[in-house]
Amino acid sequence: MKGLTRFAAPFALALTLGVFAAQQAQAQFDNPATNVSVRVGANVVNRANMRAVGDVWLAVGADVKIRGGSPIGEGELLLGVDYYTRSKSGQSSSITAITLTQVFSVDPSEKFKGYIGVGAGAYVLKPAGVSAKTVFGGKFVFGYDISEKIFVELNYHLTGKEMDFRGDSTTILIGYRF
Repeated sequence: MKGLTRFAAPFALALTLGVFAAQQAQAQFDNPATNVSVRVGANVVNRANMRAVGDVWLAVGADVKIRGGSPIGEGELLLGVDYYTRSKSGQSSSITAITLTQVFSVDPSEKFKGYIGVGAGAYVLKPAGVSAKTVFGGKFVFGYDISEKIFVELNYHLTGKEMDFRGDSTTILIGYRF
């Protein structure tokens, strides 16, 4: 429960700020052709007990825009799946996240094509040599559209704790919208 409290306060603050930002924000993904996005990059695990296989892991993910838009303003609501993994010396670890993420444009004039977001959902932690456990977690999203289809993103994940393991990590990704 302590881990949940550690996450809940920043999540509530970010969601509150997002509601106020939504009143001024433009929809980030207005193009109907961009309902699905995929991304690949690197995940840096922040907790020592998840680093048995190494510090930098492979990161892949995908998002689907939820039809009907955002329940709290002009942003977009995304359902996402992310998978982070690393193997070393016959051992492997992974983190799988299934999240709902609210995303808002930073600049309504669209001169700066950045966006921010906050998400929450289930994180399945699978440390080397330990069975998988599911915990509640969330993420903060900071992104920039390089073009209409290509983007870069930085995600910061906070998760609950299970058997002294946490999936807290930082991810840098490059993605493509279909």
